Amino acid sequence: MTQEAINKLNEEFKQATKMSQKASAVKEYVLEALIMFCEQNEEFARAIVQTKQTIAQCIEETVNKCGSSISDIEVYKKAVQFYFHGATVKFSMTIDLGDEGFSNKQTSKSGELTLSLDGLLDF
Repeated sequence: MTQEAINKLNEEFKQATKMSQKASAVKEYVLEALIMFCEQNEEFARAIVQTKQTIAQCIEETVNKCGSSISDIEVYKKAVQFYFHGATVKFSMTIDLGDEGFSNKQTSKSGELTLSLDGLLDF
């Protein structure tokens, strides 16, 4: 199902030749994110395969009524919700000063060690 969704997105993307200026500015990033989300979640991939709506429609809807700017987070959230109502996107950002994050504070405000277990999902 995942590969089918990725193929569908890529094929629709190739056919999406006329897009608004705003949609054109984010289209490659949205495609990459949607592919990544399909790889993460088969149910999301299934939603993409089963819809008759296209990635061009998704991207245009994502930037519709955004005014003169929109955050990356909001773009990805709206793109996901276009295909799967009620879904959301979670982000985690850290700074790396070239030391693989070693110099970052490793404790939360309460002094407890905070770890992300997301990397374990790959095993």
